[in-house]
Amino acid sequence: MGKNVKDKVRILVGVDGSSNSKRALVEAVSCAKNFSGSVKVITVYKRGMAEEAEEILAEAKQYLDEKGVDYSTAAILGSNPARALRTTSEHENFDLIVVGSRGWGSKASILLGSVSRQVVANAECNVLVVKK
Repeated sequence: MGKNVKDKVRILVGVDGSSNSKRALVEAVSCAKNFSGSVKVITVYKRGMAEEAEEILAEAKQYLDEKGVDYSTAAILGSNPARALRTTSEHENFDLIVVGSRGWGSKASILLGSVSRQVVANAECNVLVVKK
């Protein structure tokens, strides 16, 4: 990951409440523990869905508290999770993005490609796609 062993690895993970995104969170936490890192969890929501986004983050926070890792969270208003992950990663200098292979997605994702595919294609840092 391009870091010295003593440096903390910064991991960004996208969650949407799906079982695959929950598995991505589990892997992100495992990486953070193995590499003395920290995790930032983001969820992207559409207008009118802020309450659902906060519920998704509350579940993630509970898991992160149980595991005892350094973390932060953010709910981002938008319609493009891949862009939100890429932009957050670039602006905040993350070392690794972790995503599930499939989330809830939308009909548009069939046309645009899955979030994980877009993140892999466009991210400037390493990406871990969690399949199962």
